[in-house]
Amino acid sequence: MARMGDVGPTLIRDPVELRRRLDELTLDVRTLDLAGFRVWLDRQMPRWQTDPVFVQRTRIRDLRRANPDVRRLDEEYRRATEVAAASPAGRRLSALDKGLYNAELAIVGLEAALRDASPHQKTAWEAKRAGFVARQRQMSDEKTALLESSPEQQNLLQMAAEVRRVWESIGLDREHAQLAELLTRTGRESGLAGTKFEQQAQVLAQQHIMADLGYGSLHLLHKVRLGAAGVELDLVFVRRRGGVDDAVDVLAVVEVKRNINDLAHGFLRRQIDLTWLTGDAARYDPTAHRTGHFHAGHFDRPAVHWQDSQPFVFAPDSFRRFVRDRQSDYFLDGLYLLTRIGPVWGLSTAAMSRVAARASTDDDLDLDFAHPADLVRLFDWCRSLARPVETPDVVREFTSTPERGRQLLVVI
Repeated sequence: MARMGDVGPTLIRDPVELRRRLDELTLDVRTLDLAGFRVWLDRQMPRWQTDPVFVQRTRIRDLRRANPDVRRLDEEYRRATEVAAASPAGRRLSALDKGLYNAELAIVGLEAALRDASPHQKTAWEAKRAGFVARQRQMSDEKTALLESSPEQQNLLQMAAEVRRVWESIGLDREHAQLAELLTRTGRESGLAGTKFEQQAQVLAQQHIMADLGYGSLHLLHKVRLGAAGVELDLVFVRRRGGVDDAVDVLAVVEVKRNINDLAHGFLRRQIDLTWLTGDAARYDPTAHRTGHFHAGHFDRPAVHWQDSQPFVFAPDSFRRFVRDRQSDYFLDGLYLLTRIGPVWGLSTAAMSRVAARASTDDDLDLDFAHPADLVRLFDWCRSLARPVETPDVVREFTSTPERGRQLLVVI
């Protein structure tokens, strides 16, 4: 265990203690029977019942249950939507909506470019903009005509008006507006909390991981992308080989997850990245990695990461220290994971959010009096959300030896 000052967070790096603590906090849905799943659900309730989004969704659900006409109308509207979408007019309207969206993007982009255009460019770009405006007007007129002439679309519009009328009469529109506001606020707060933890993680990595690597002339870089498709390494420790124009050697990659249940997602994502960064071409599709910088889809040329006005050059051999573990076939040495302690459920945060949403919105599900058949269906569905590798598997891998255990840093 390591402490950061007198008032800083405590880190667990001892694998024995870490396994003991996490075992006490783990209830892996993948390993449970039906009775165990009931316990698993009961352990979610205290958190759900203090979550404003969950509470608001239950308000909407209860309001729907008290007004059977809402469910009937929703079902009729769903069927009308399917019929309208499958009609010739519906298929054309879908294409028109895409065309209108693309035209609007083009117009906005051209208007931005025109503000700084030279006289020669301005004439050509104004002509382009006029063309998109004319095309936009033509598509808009066609859309209006289709909506007015299609029986399926007219029926859908009438159904939508009826649904809206009923929602307004019972206040369901206001409750949905409140839910939308809560979701926006929650997303913003989650983003701020994530940023704060990332900042804390930089300090912890600087203090604790650097000691493993040897202080020397190390640099801690953050959010390293290198112009690559989908690659974003949270924290990377590098050492320059020479001057600022020389390539760096990567000594460690640190994956940061504020929620411990997302460790597996981060771990697997870094496996994909390291496969590409180490040039293991037999294990990736280069077409999925093509960018403006990496035309062939391989990490075959230097790329520069800028931080604090300094360039850090990454060459194709910068990640040569990273090799696959013979037993697990994963990249393990040099890969660090940094997270916070908390309950481990066997599902990612995104999957847990889906479970909470279903528990709070399903008109036919009452967790307090759930019929065994309903519980079985919910249990099967929850387990279907689990991926082949989840956080308990990653914890076992990283606590299998004392040396590897030091690469898993858990804030308590």
